[in-house]
Amino acid sequence: MTPSAPDASPECPVWCAGHEDDQEPTPPRWHRSDGIIVSVVERHRTRFGGVPAPLVAKDFVVALEQDAQAIYLYIGALEDGHRFFAVTLDSAQRLHAAISAALEIAT
Repeated sequence: MTPSAPDASPECPVWCAGHEDDQEPTPPRWHRSDGIIVSVVERHRTRFGGVPAPLVAKDFVVALEQDAQAIYLYIGALEDGHRFFAVTLDSAQRLHAAISAALEIAT
Protein backbone atom coordinates (compact mmCIF):
# COMPACT_ATOMS: atom_id res chain seq x y z
CA MET A 1 0.00 0.00 0.00
CA THR A 2 1.23 3.44 -0.80
CA PRO A 3 1.24 6.63 1.25
CA SER A 4 -1.42 9.27 0.71
CA ALA A 5 -1.69 10.80 -2.71
CA PRO A 6 -0.85 14.51 -2.91
CA ASP A 7 -4.51 15.44 -3.42
CA ALA A 8 -5.67 13.57 -0.30
CA SER A 9 -7.10 15.66 2.52
CA PRO A 10 -5.44 15.90 5.96
CA GLU A 11 -8.19 13.62 7.34
CA CYS A 12 -7.18 10.79 5.02
CA PRO A 13 -5.51 7.71 6.51
CA VAL A 14 -1.88 7.28 5.42
CA TRP A 15 -2.86 4.40 3.12
CA CYS A 16 -5.50 6.40 1.19
CA ALA A 17 -4.64 6.45 -2.52
CA GLY A 18 -6.53 9.68 -3.26
CA HIS A 19 -10.06 10.40 -4.34
CA GLU A 20 -12.11 10.36 -7.49
CA ASP A 21 -13.65 13.65 -8.61
CA ASP A 22 -17.19 12.35 -8.06
CA GLN A 23 -16.58 11.50 -4.40
CA GLU A 24 -18.35 13.49 -1.72
CA PRO A 25 -16.19 16.49 -0.81
CA THR A 26 -17.19 16.54 2.86
CA PRO A 27 -17.19 13.94 5.67
CA PRO A 28 -18.01 11.16 5.86
CA ARG A 29 -15.38 10.71 3.19
CA TRP A 30 -14.78 7.29 1.68
CA HIS A 31 -11.16 6.15 1.44
CA ARG A 32 -9.54 3.33 -0.52
CA SER A 33 -5.99 2.06 -0.69
CA ASP A 34 -4.17 1.04 -3.82
CA GLY A 35 -5.25 -2.49 -4.63
CA ILE A 36 -3.07 -5.57 -4.76
CA ILE A 37 -3.92 -7.78 -7.72
CA VAL A 38 -4.02 -11.51 -6.99
CA SER A 39 -4.52 -14.20 -9.64
CA VAL A 40 -7.06 -16.69 -8.36
CA VAL A 41 -8.28 -20.01 -9.75
CA GLU A 42 -11.88 -20.45 -8.74
CA ARG A 43 -14.53 -23.08 -9.22
CA HIS A 44 -18.20 -22.30 -9.64
CA ARG A 45 -20.76 -24.72 -8.32
CA THR A 46 -22.73 -26.46 -11.05
CA ARG A 47 -25.73 -28.76 -11.11
CA PHE A 48 -24.68 -30.97 -14.00
CA GLY A 49 -25.25 -34.33 -12.34
CA GLY A 50 -21.92 -34.87 -10.62
CA VAL A 51 -19.74 -33.40 -13.37
CA PRO A 52 -16.89 -31.39 -11.81
CA ALA A 53 -17.26 -27.65 -12.28
CA PRO A 54 -14.71 -26.01 -14.56
CA LEU A 55 -11.84 -24.06 -13.03
CA VAL A 56 -11.57 -20.43 -14.09
CA ALA A 57 -8.62 -18.07 -13.62
CA LYS A 58 -9.58 -14.56 -12.53
CA ASP A 59 -7.79 -11.51 -11.18
CA PHE A 60 -9.01 -10.30 -7.80
CA VAL A 61 -8.17 -7.05 -6.07
CA VAL A 62 -7.43 -6.80 -2.35
CA ALA A 63 -7.60 -3.33 -0.78
CA LEU A 64 -8.55 -1.38 2.31
CA GLU A 65 -11.67 0.77 2.34
CA GLN A 66 -12.95 3.14 5.00
CA ASP A 67 -16.26 4.90 5.45
CA ALA A 68 -17.78 6.71 8.41
CA GLN A 69 -18.44 3.40 10.18
CA ALA A 70 -15.27 1.29 9.91
CA ILE A 71 -12.23 0.16 7.96
CA TYR A 72 -12.84 -2.86 5.73
CA LEU A 73 -10.78 -5.41 3.87
CA TYR A 74 -12.19 -5.47 0.33
CA ILE A 75 -11.75 -8.51 -1.93
CA GLY A 76 -13.42 -8.57 -5.30
CA ALA A 77 -13.17 -9.75 -8.88
CA LEU A 78 -11.21 -7.10 -10.78
CA GLU A 79 -13.49 -6.97 -13.80
CA ASP A 80 -16.81 -7.49 -11.98
CA GLY A 81 -17.71 -4.77 -9.49
CA HIS A 82 -20.75 -6.77 -8.39
CA ARG A 83 -18.74 -9.73 -7.04
CA PHE A 84 -16.95 -8.68 -3.87
CA PHE A 85 -17.04 -8.80 -0.15
CA ALA A 86 -15.87 -6.25 2.37
CA VAL A 87 -15.36 -7.29 5.98
CA THR A 88 -14.24 -5.37 9.05
CA LEU A 89 -10.63 -5.73 10.13
CA ASP A 90 -11.69 -7.91 13.09
CA SER A 91 -13.53 -10.22 10.71
CA ALA A 92 -10.53 -10.22 8.36
CA GLN A 93 -8.31 -11.36 11.25
CA ARG A 94 -10.70 -14.23 12.02
CA LEU A 95 -10.79 -15.22 8.33
CA HIS A 96 -6.99 -15.07 8.20
CA ALA A 97 -6.74 -17.43 11.18
CA ALA A 98 -9.30 -19.85 9.70
CA ILE A 99 -7.62 -19.85 6.27
CA SER A 100 -4.21 -20.43 7.88
CA ALA A 101 -5.60 -23.33 9.88
CA ALA A 102 -7.18 -24.88 6.78
CA LEU A 103 -3.93 -24.53 4.83
CA GLU A 104 -1.99 -26.19 7.65
CA ILE A 105 -4.33 -29.18 7.44
CA ALA A 106 -3.93 -29.34 3.64
CA THR A 107 -0.14 -29.46 3.70
